[in-house]
Amino acid sequence: MAEILPSIFGADILRLKEEIAFLESEKTKILHVDMMDGNFVSNIAFGPNQIAAMKKMSNMIFDVHMMIDHPKDHLDDVIATGAEMISVHYESTPHIHNMIQRIKKAGRKAGIVLNPGTPESVIKYLLDDIDYVLVMTINPGTPGQTFIEKSIEKVCNLKEMIGSRPIQIEVDGGINNLIAGRVANIGVDLIVVGGYLFGENPKERYHKLREAVNKERK
Repeated sequence: MAEILPSIFGADILRLKEEIAFLESEKTKILHVDMMDGNFVSNIAFGPNQIAAMKKMSNMIFDVHMMIDHPKDHLDDVIATGAEMISVHYESTPHIHNMIQRIKKAGRKAGIVLNPGTPESVIKYLLDDIDYVLVMTINPGTPGQTFIEKSIEKVCNLKEMIGSRPIQIEVDGGINNLIAGRVANIGVDLIVVGGYLFGENPKERYHKLREAVNKERK
């Protein structure tokens, strides 16, 4: 069954403690945490110190999405936060294989992130080294965008490339309950949701998301 991963970037920054408590009460298994540097993407978001502070007050698995330039210089700090899942953009470094090796050596799950304009074929020679692929279904760094329909084709192509390997597919960007159901239906394992979930009536929207995913996967 597909898992909903709330993106804490979509939460109320002034109520983070309460938002995390809400997610815990909903028995959320995995929290998606964006790390942005204002260079690779225009926004600035959670750094290692903030991630570590949130990790200490939560029992959730942390999925840290490194949307930064020069990720090799910051990876050790991210590992030190205790995050169990760490993903790096293919476009952010010429040494993606080394990054994956470092994450795996630290005992964490390693993921590769693909921007909308990056073809899935680039990960062909990394398929035996990674745990998951994060497909950006909007252009990263700016919330409020519309889901890119071409992402459906990319996910289907990835499913074929992965074959029987135990690699999960994650999607992030422009997801609401209707789209969550669609991507679950084509085999997406991890569905990141930010703005839609933390908008009006988060509890009701969380239940709508789970209902849509469960319905499609039956």
